[in-house]
Amino acid sequence: MIASRVYSKGFTLFELVIVVILLAIIMSFAIPQYLGIKNQAYNSSVDAVAGGFASAVGMVKGQWELEGRPSGKLNTTFVNYGGVIVGVDGTKGTPTSDETTKIDTRALASNAQKCRQVLRVILQDAPSSTLSNQVSIIKSVSFLVRYNAKNTQCIYYLTNTLDTKNIPTNGAVVPGLAGFSYFPQTGKVKVFKLSN
Repeated sequence: MIASRVYSKGFTLFELVIVVILLAIIMSFAIPQYLGIKNQAYNSSVDAVAGGFASAVGMVKGQWELEGRPSGKLNTTFVNYGGVIVGVDGTKGTPTSDETTKIDTRALASNAQKCRQVLRVILQDAPSSTLSNQVSIIKSVSFLVRYNAKNTQCIYYLTNTLDTKNIPTNGAVVPGLAGFSYFPQTGKVKVFKLSN
């Protein structure tokens, strides 16, 4: 009788080590690329919303001009912006609130709540936003709204870029996050982005 040996073919230890090293090298290039693409997506999202916001600010101001630069009583001024009532600064025409504001629509009377109103009222299908500090609420919306009283500045942080252990408060823009600012006194919109 002839005995036959069956040899099992498999990877040697050396071959497995080489494969693991190659995978590690590939991953060292892939992970930074992924993070860069993710940051580019966040920055593009902010650019799109901020661009629409800046255009809407200009159109509201244009409507204020068309209506003859109205300046309401008791520091409250409103314009009809495509069927939507928008509170504006009576001397500059920049949007400052929505129609629920009954007292003082001047830019200097801005606050975080009015900043949120501006986002919701001037953009058609505005992105969701919150003023809350609760992580569960912040994670369920697109923008966290804050206000910098020193600069009369509305700040809109893209929530996907926030560190939930360190939620921004009212005040200056926190570096390293993505979003945009709106200055009601001038109508200027300024974008801040993640680095790639």
